[in-house]
Order: sequence, then C-alpha cells, then structure tokens
Amino acid sequence: MLYLAFSKYDLWLLTFPALFLLTSSRSAFGWFLGGLSFFFSSLLWIRIAMVDYGGVNPIVAILLIASLSLLLTLYQFSLTHFLWKLSGFKVVLLPPVWTFAEIMRSHFPYGGFPWVLIGEHAVNIPLLRDYLSAGGVYLGTLLLWYISLSPHLLKKPRYALLYLLLFLLPLPFVEREVRTPKRDFKVAIVQTNVPEDVKLRKDLFLGELPRLWRLLDEAVSKNPDLIIFPESAFPFFAGDLYEKGRKLLEASKKAPILVGLVDVRTDGSFIRPYNSVFAISGGDVIDFYDKVRLLPFGEYVPFPFGFVKDIFGAIGGVDYTPGEDLDCVDIEDLRVATPICFEVSYFSLVRKLARCSDIIAVLTNDGWFRDSDGTFQHLRQARVRAAENRRFLIWVNNTGPSAVISPEGKILAEIPYGKEGVLLFTIRSKP
Repeated sequence: MLYLAFSKYDLWLLTFPALFLLTSSRSAFGWFLGGLSFFFSSLLWIRIAMVDYGGVNPIVAILLIASLSLLLTLYQFSLTHFLWKLSGFKVVLLPPVWTFAEIMRSHFPYGGFPWVLIGEHAVNIPLLRDYLSAGGVYLGTLLLWYISLSPHLLKKPRYALLYLLLFLLPLPFVEREVRTPKRDFKVAIVQTNVPEDVKLRKDLFLGELPRLWRLLDEAVSKNPDLIIFPESAFPFFAGDLYEKGRKLLEASKKAPILVGLVDVRTDGSFIRPYNSVFAISGGDVIDFYDKVRLLPFGEYVPFPFGFVKDIFGAIGGVDYTPGEDLDCVDIEDLRVATPICFEVSYFSLVRKLARCSDIIAVLTNDGWFRDSDGTFQHLRQARVRAAENRRFLIWVNNTGPSAVISPEGKILAEIPYGKEGVLLFTIRSKP
C-alpha cells in the first residue's frame, strides 16, 4: 500500500492504513522486509536509466538497486524499529522516531537521498499543505503519522491534548504571505520532448534542432515576458551559444530566455563541466546559476568509489563540478530561483535558494526515466517545494509532464507526458 501511495497512480490515501498496519508489527524482521519491499518497488524505475541508457547489465542493475534499497531500509525502517523498541514500543513515540530517521537519510551519506518521504503527501490535504510552510516536509511526516495512529491513540483521553497541541503550535509559523512578481508575468514553458536515446547521440540530437527552433518561434509568437526551456535542452555547450545558438540570442531580443545547458570551463589544465541555467536577454547572457548539489553516481562518483568508472562506462569521464553560490537569477525585474533537477528534492537547499526569489523555476530532464514512477515522484516533490516556500513554481521537464504549480502546491496548468508543446501562463502579482 505504501508503494502504491508513492507510485505514478498517486493513491496517497493508502498512506494512512499502511502506517496504521505497520504499527501492528513488533518484529524487526517484519519491519526490515516491509521496508526492503517498499523501497525496492518504489525505486525500481532507476533501472531504466541504468540498463536502457547506461549499458549496465540488467542483473547488475537489479543488484545495485537492491543495495540502495537495503541501505535506505536500514536507515528508515530498521533504525526506526530499533529506537522504537528502546522506548518500549510506545506508539506515541513512533512518529518522532520515524521523522528523525527521515531527516538522517535525507542528509547522510553523500548529501543524503530525500526521496519518498511520508510528508510529501501533506500537499494533497487542504489544511496540512499550509503547515508545510511552517516546518517543511518533515512536519508533514510527523502530522501524517499522528493522523494514521489516531485510532490507537485517541482511545486514551490524555492524548487529545497532544493532538490539539500538534495542530495548534505550528499555526503562528505558517507563512500566509504569498510571494509573487511585482507585476503580472507571462511565462512560456517549452516542453521539447526529446527522447533520451536521441539526446545521448550527438548526431541524432543535432537533427532535432529544426524542431527546437520551431518551438522557440512558437514561444516567441505568444509575446511572453519569459521563455523557459528544460535542463540540457540543446545539442551544444554554453560556450557554443554565440555560434550554434545564435537563434537563441536573437530570440532573446524579443523575450528573455531561461535555458539549461552544460558549460565546460577550463581551470589551467583541468576541464570543469557544470550543469547550469543561463538567463539570456537582449542578445546576450545576463546571468547564470551552477547546480550546487550534484547527483552521486549520476554527475559525479564519490570517494572511495572511483573504481566503478572502470566497471561502468556510462559514468566514466570527468565528474561535474558543483556550483558555489545559492543565488537567484536576475531577469529584468524578476528574480528566479532555479534549482536544477535532483536539487528540488532538498527541502533546505530550495528554502535557502527561494529566499531571494519572486518565483521558482525547476529545469529538469526526466527522459532518463520515461513515464515511470520516478518521473511523477519528482513532480510531487516540486509541488511540496512550492507549498513550503509559498511561491509559484514552474516545472519545466524535457519529456514532461511540465506544469505551473501554485503556492499551495496545486497544479494549475500542464503539458502531459510525452508531448511537445508551449504552455503560456500568466502569474498574477498581488492585488
């Protein structure tokens, strides 16, 4: 049931009976087995990138996903069970213990893996989604757990006060002010829909340029205040903008453009690639943001696992270089926070980045995972970040879905998965 709650079918209501049933077991092995099956089924989509695009043997891919699931299970389920057992299996203490384990696995090791967190489902509940601005996804986890356990706990009148405090104490910290641009802003989202097997072959990707230029022309024709392309949107590096990307520069004289490009810089004899977002306006690059939180084994290989580059050619070569500054991109009178792809998973990173922003724009490429659970799990995280920061969030995904998300975490407009297109949406300023 917990897997189905996090699947692309979004059966989030199953979270409550799943957590309730989990408390009926006191067996460490039962918790371990439940956790392993949950994480393995929820993360099985990773095999698509590994096998179909990375050339990893399917059996090896399954073993690696199983290893990741084992690590997460030990963190989330086994650690929770151990600490809960130390408390004498007091049901009232289970929610904070679970939440503590979620926070731990969200930060360690290698920056953590804050994926499929229980609190993400709070964005679907009208009252709880407001609480996300007070304590983030982890407060959401705590509250969802206590709601799930209410049939246990509310049998005892003394716990009624606990529930009253749980839902009253965060209220003064709920952010009621919605941050919006200083004026109405028309945003054109461009969903390019370039399959990943095409993006990985330079000759095929270059063949997509006429279609990409057509989408650019379509976006410009809508007279937007800003055009946004997804991560790694074009078959050239940022350094080639003034040669291969001149059409982008020319179009930016009519409307500013945000676009994701790989930027290769040299530092003496070292080559340093960056995953970056560039703001282009008036025919020139006016600002940029370098991705700060890189994806382990996707964009870099952490120490001491350098040897895996010799085993898996797909992750060989030069590691990406992390950016140094969490700062907004300035586009005329608009300040945009631009977390890239996996960065949107991190509550604290996006909160720091969003402080300077009028809106959040996430540029991503989930073509690696096609229309699997992972693509829609990623989109749910974006909805949570919008609600936490009380800002409009523009989700721009190569193969989709792409969406405009309200400061309450609701999808206001979208381009479906697997479609190319341009979506124009006006973000209203405060009345």
